[in-house]
Amino acid sequence: MDKTTPIVPLIKTQYALAFVDILKQIDSDIYPSIAKAQLPENILAPGHDYIPQLPLIKLLNIIGEKAGPDRYSQLIWQVCRQVLIPSYIGKMQHAKTLEEALIEFAQLFNQESLHSAVKLRHLAGRHWFIREHRFYSEQLQDFRAHFIVTFMVELVRALTNRQWSPTAIMLTGSNAEEIKASLLLEDAEFYLNRRVIGLSLSTEELASPVKLTLNWHETSAHSPLKPALFADSLKQALKPYLGLGRLPIEAAAEILGMPIRTIQRRLKKENASYSNIVENILFNQACEMLSDANIPISRIASSLGYSDLPHFSRAFKRITGLSPRAYRQQIS
Repeated sequence: MDKTTPIVPLIKTQYALAFVDILKQIDSDIYPSIAKAQLPENILAPGHDYIPQLPLIKLLNIIGEKAGPDRYSQLIWQVCRQVLIPSYIGKMQHAKTLEEALIEFAQLFNQESLHSAVKLRHLAGRHWFIREHRFYSEQLQDFRAHFIVTFMVELVRALTNRQWSPTAIMLTGSNAEEIKASLLLEDAEFYLNRRVIGLSLSTEELASPVKLTLNWHETSAHSPLKPALFADSLKQALKPYLGLGRLPIEAAAEILGMPIRTIQRRLKKENASYSNIVENILFNQACEMLSDANIPISRIASSLGYSDLPHFSRAFKRITGLSPRAYRQQIS
């Protein structure tokens, strides 16, 4: 187990939006599903680099239940091939062989990922391309495991040969039938209830040349900084939810899938507190809105969850030394 304090599992918002887009294909009104998954209500608005991982996992399950097995397989194949995989291949520059490409992909993925890691390993006389959790062994739900295997298989196929199939697959769960059918893996050998998800690769396959050009893809130039501390990751997780005011720690714990005492203990270890993090996020939002002279200060106060204007003014002055009105005059 990692000896450092685990951080809040986060997902880059640009990837989450890809799943919101496929939700639109099966549901004319996406917002009940967004609310059920506990995703931010303003997830479609720009400005947030990350969202918590757990609501996206819930959204995957909702999509799977709404779409049914066959449609779900088609939808996640679509988002992997058209959005997620091109976003990584477009950043690769130096790989000549599949082994070099997967090592370069692992470097890119592991720099971004806050909760899991991918790597090449040699186990039991075979080469394996594996995905494992950074902090603990987790039992993945079938919908999520299905997505991860689809991504890994289609990544190798995009780099080499669309007809490629692994000879063996490791799964953390016990259901392989839908994955076999959707990815045409009838001849693959499955190892179930393992600690990691993995695909087997031969020495010859790893040495095969790769193609790194996908003409139908544009790579985003923006790459958000990855939080290193639990407090920083919690701040990133909460930001999308605080656009409509305060979020009680009880609600945050439910969204993140963490006990309240765990959040408080990890923050205390870093000399931070939940209330201070919330105040900091709200303060930054207040400063941004105060830069727009057309927004009344009273509206800013109420939108951020303050009971009245004097309460907001006192809180703002405690941080800046200026009243909201004086701050607005200064920056203008």
